[in-house]
Amino acid sequence: MNSKQAKNLSIFDFLKSQGINPKHTKGNKAFYVSPFRSETKASFNVDVDKNIWYDYGTGEGGRIIDLVTKMFNISVSQALNMLLNTNISNNNHFFSFYQQNSNTAIKIQHIQPIQNKALIQYLTIRKIPLNIAKTYLKEVYYNTNNKKYFALGFKNDKGGHELRNKYFKGSTSPKHYTSIKNNATSLNIFEGFFDFLTALAYFKTVKPGNDTIILNSLAFLDKIIPKLKSYKRINLYFDNDKAGQKAVELIIVNHSLVINQAAKIYPNHKDFNEYYKTQILPSAQ
Repeated sequence: MNSKQAKNLSIFDFLKSQGINPKHTKGNKAFYVSPFRSETKASFNVDVDKNIWYDYGTGEGGRIIDLVTKMFNISVSQALNMLLNTNISNNNHFFSFYQQNSNTAIKIQHIQPIQNKALIQYLTIRKIPLNIAKTYLKEVYYNTNNKKYFALGFKNDKGGHELRNKYFKGSTSPKHYTSIKNNATSLNIFEGFFDFLTALAYFKTVKPGNDTIILNSLAFLDKIIPKLKSYKRINLYFDNDKAGQKAVELIIVNHSLVINQAAKIYPNHKDFNEYYKTQILPSAQ
């Protein structure tokens, strides 16, 4: 796939494949809570006829390649590879997207313990020990558009799954955050589950000592703010980017003792896993 071909892929369907649905629609536009930052008002919109997006909060916009590279902080070639392995349609008339939803939705067919060699190899690349991965992840077989796929699955509190493999990043409905409770007085907060698994490997443990929330999307940050008052200390493990920094600032406003562990442990790297992979570590066996 090249950039010209990718330009015709539906942004609406791509967001749907990531578990991101519009808050409301008007005419040919769908309005979303921004996938880049925490907000309550839907200031991110997609013009489905023109197949372009615009974020009023940041003044940024563009085509699907611009969206994917920004969402995942990856190169154009990596974005093209991701789109090649994500089942989304060519852009059509706005109203057809709702009819396509049922056809493009991810449907889980089977879940089992991790044993697939390709997924184990992916964990090795990400430097996640297999014993930790097997504690929190499953091997998920699913289909979409009548095609079968498999990925690592991380379950959220509402029963949906975050899905990851070497070429795909998506989720099933309902999308939600994941919480782990230990009756602790401190709370750890992560953006995604790979950074959570990385933290366990880094601190050489299989279970966190503190209560832990994995957001699975910064869009859920506002939903957990009321929970912060129950804790004496908040540890943050967000990405070192603008969205991550804004999330840190929001939590600092809402709590008196916040430790930005990202600034302490991996200040020169995008995220915890990127930092951890640079260390001399044993393979995930």
